[in-house]
Amino acid sequence: MRFVIVGGGAVGLVMANYLAQLGYPVELLVHSEKQRSAIEDNGVVFTDCHGKKKVRHFVVRTNLSELHQQAIWIIAVKYHHLMDLRPLFKQLPEETELLFIQNGIRHIEFAHKLKQHSILMGSVEFGAEKVDDNSVIHRGKGALKIANYRGQQFNVEKYSSIISPEFPIIIMDDYRKMLLRKALLNCFVNTLTTILRVKNGELIEQPFSLKILKQLYQEVMTAFPELKSQLSFEDVFNVCKNTAENTSSMLADYMNGRVMEIDTIIGGIIDLAQQKGCAVPMLSTCYSLLLAMQEGGVRH
Repeated sequence: MRFVIVGGGAVGLVMANYLAQLGYPVELLVHSEKQRSAIEDNGVVFTDCHGKKKVRHFVVRTNLSELHQQAIWIIAVKYHHLMDLRPLFKQLPEETELLFIQNGIRHIEFAHKLKQHSILMGSVEFGAEKVDDNSVIHRGKGALKIANYRGQQFNVEKYSSIISPEFPIIIMDDYRKMLLRKALLNCFVNTLTTILRVKNGELIEQPFSLKILKQLYQEVMTAFPELKSQLSFEDVFNVCKNTAENTSSMLADYMNGRVMEIDTIIGGIIDLAQQKGCAVPMLSTCYSLLLAMQEGGVRH
């Protein structure tokens, strides 16, 4: 197997390092010449969960035509960047296998319109922080969950063979439940850490933020009772505890002046709840607050 990773963000760089460490050929497709030059000249400086640093070199391009099209293409960009990649998917052969790694659920509809026959969905449960164009930190072990979205030739054994204690992969049966669970988790943790501007662990350390977290969980899960067995409040609590020193991806985007994934994570959940006839006023208020924060920019 060989891999092409589309996107030079934190998740893409962490995955590139572990796949390369396991001996698989990995190529990177990045957007900016600045990042391409940084990685080409200096490699990717990777810091693992134990604080050990390693520099790894990759073939890195900004041009699709220079990459292996028959590789497994891992699409590790945020949802609002997917529209810019439409020409890429049109150029790739129908036989190219795609694996989407996005937060939220909006990308399901995007993938449905593509011509590629084999499409997988992924859900990342490890922490990653991009320091600069060619430096990344793996913050907290966690699995990459993969489920088949489209394609009769999904090879479970192929992905199960990618074994690493530091980078476990779990094959899931239902892509929708997998993505919905992650989106709900992000609704709780990303939303509140960003509004309160705190690290993950602080949500459960302070009594009032813990109370808000419980109230938000109870409201949202009323609309999705079928997922309570897969995402209990204890699960949410433990995620905050196990990633206590992590800055959520949404808060990191906000603090760095980047576009937050407000619509794909929170907007998608609000839409699904409304389709089920359930009101989520607390989550809707959080949604509006985040949009106001995005519009106002960072104020130190």
